[in-house]
Amino acid sequence: MLNMLRMDLRRMFRAKMMFIAFLCLSAGILISIITLRTVTDPELRQQAIDAGVEITSDDQTDFNAIRSLTETQALCTTIYSGSFIFVALYIIVVLFVCNDYSSGFAKNIFSFYGGRWCYYVSKLLCMTIVCALWILGSFFIFRLCCIVSGMDFARSALTEYLRVFLEYLFIGVAFSAQGIFLSVWLRSEGGGIAAAIVLAGGIVPVMLEALLGNWGISIVYKTLYGSVQAVTENINSGSPVGGAMAVTAVWLAIWSALSLFALYKKDV
Repeated sequence: MLNMLRMDLRRMFRAKMMFIAFLCLSAGILISIITLRTVTDPELRQQAIDAGVEITSDDQTDFNAIRSLTETQALCTTIYSGSFIFVALYIIVVLFVCNDYSSGFAKNIFSFYGGRWCYYVSKLLCMTIVCALWILGSFFIFRLCCIVSGMDFARSALTEYLRVFLEYLFIGVAFSAQGIFLSVWLRSEGGGIAAAIVLAGGIVPVMLEALLGNWGISIVYKTLYGSVQAVTENINSGSPVGGAMAVTAVWLAIWSALSLFALYKKDV
């Protein structure tokens, strides 16, 4: 399995898609910081108003509250709450796994190693490393953009950053397991990318929440997308996050079992 993991990491880091996706993530962080800098600076805000942007008194209150956020609160609210990083990670999983089947690599590796659980674990560990590097990179890019733009937030303790890192990484692992299953089952890059947008992006959970809400049923926090929102709310308000981690663990177990079932049942 270690040899397979080394091969996966070598292929991943030689490919451009991981770095292109992180550049897109960095661009999103930069745009968010520029937007925050514009709306929180009185002079820049007045220029926006003069240019025709309508800002209400409630907006003014919200903009003033932004300055009181800590670094981790600002990071989670602007970058992670929309699940963009997990959509990007999901797409990388889909492209990476589907390429194994389209190129014939999967057939060769299964005939050589036999145990397909090694293939799944290797892919999951590879994407865990990618997700960890992206999260750490987002911390650095966020801090750099804040320094360059003069956007000062209250400094967060190292323990806060560590907690954010571990919680979002765990969710990223569960999303990767989901992406591996759909890639193995569908073997379609288009279908997998569509799933990344509607599932990891929260479109399906939000639509179901709105539909089932008419009967008083709430399901969004029982999904991985809901776990992202729960962690973000926890960072902002200090609410319990144990439920979100439990939901994530359950989904990780489900998608892992389904991935192994698909690997052993579907022909290459």
